[in-house]
Amino acid sequence: MLRKTVGTSLLAGVLFVVGLAGIGASWATWPRTPATSPLMALFALTWGCTYVVTGILTWCRSRFAAPSFIAAIGLLLFPARLVVPSGQLVVPSLLVLTLIAFVGVRYLRETRESAA
Repeated sequence: MLRKTVGTSLLAGVLFVVGLAGIGASWATWPRTPATSPLMALFALTWGCTYVVTGILTWCRSRFAAPSFIAAIGLLLFPARLVVPSGQLVVPSLLVLTLIAFVGVRYLRETRESAA
């Protein structure tokens, strides 16, 4: 039987729950009138699905878990660009998200190598 570490289980669970919240947010932001753009709803749906897939890949200790984690973290830069259009928030967000992605990818690769 495959033993999962607490960190892997916790990370996979959090990613899965956040993905389900993103899918729920896409339903909540779906346009109710024809004059409303569905861009944010489609983005929230994409974001939620990416996090669900990342959580599943992390749980299965797939070799695609690390690149999927980077893609999921990178999707957070799109709303940051919309919140502050002048770009003052994008560079600090990129630095923080890069640090989080680096630590997450190292952890995912370590747990995958120790399982093999």
